Amino acid sequence: MKYMTFNSSCSYAGLANMLALHGIDTTDREIALDMGLPYLFAHEDGAYLAGPSLQSAKWFDLYLNPRGFSLQETPVEKEKVPQFLREQTCAMLGLFVANAGKHAVVFTGMENDHFCFLNNKWEQEPSPDTLLLTEEELLSRLDDTCMVAVLQPISPRPAPIQKRMAQSLTILTQYRQVLLDTCIQSQPTAELRALLNPLFRALLLDGITMMELLGNKALQAKLTALQRGFLTALRSQESELRLADHLSIEELDSALDEYRQLIEAAMA
Repeated sequence: MKYMTFNSSCSYAGLANMLALHGIDTTDREIALDMGLPYLFAHEDGAYLAGPSLQSAKWFDLYLNPRGFSLQETPVEKEKVPQFLREQTCAMLGLFVANAGKHAVVFTGMENDHFCFLNNKWEQEPSPDTLLLTEEELLSRLDDTCMVAVLQPISPRPAPIQKRMAQSLTILTQYRQVLLDTCIQSQPTAELRALLNPLFRALLLDGITMMELLGNKALQAKLTALQRGFLTALRSQESELRLADHLSIEELDSALDEYRQLIEAAMA
């Protein structure tokens, strides 16, 4: 069983567990570092993404392709998921798990007419390592349409990590401008709260996790201080907020510039 070793890494631990079933010994942390995850940004479906929020086949294949695998993602209607799983040796999908919301698990086969899943979690977490679910229990934990991911063997091929980093620099430039513009404008507090995941998470949550992964304590501390100011502002009872009154725009701009330099150095 491969456990989570960094925040929000259940799908990365899940990929490590799937690879273990194919005889490859790795961890969520090794996958993230080998694919250059700390240096990657994306803008998808109106949201800026970084770190463990990058968890589709496009990103996982950066690790998998050189090792002779590709991740095949199939959207499956809820009612068809049980049969689809019965036809797989292993697969990763999201289930609603008690007290954890939606969570990536790995299907490993059938056991006494129950579906058996590895529960990708922290090692010290009290929840069980495996979940055994009846078909009815499984269906109750699924979205109406579920993305099911399966490993497919391929001929090993290079991964376009440098290309993805170059694209990330362009996206980071856009992201920087949007972040700064948002912070200097007075806006309804409710609207700022709605931007928590699509705008601020990439830098002020997942970015912190990526700096921990790299061991970059200085930038981690700077981002953590900015996060503190941001969250304090969001807890305000005021109807309107100007984030620049609660966190240092100079520090935010400096942190974004340091992040840019990290990506450029990784590409050199």
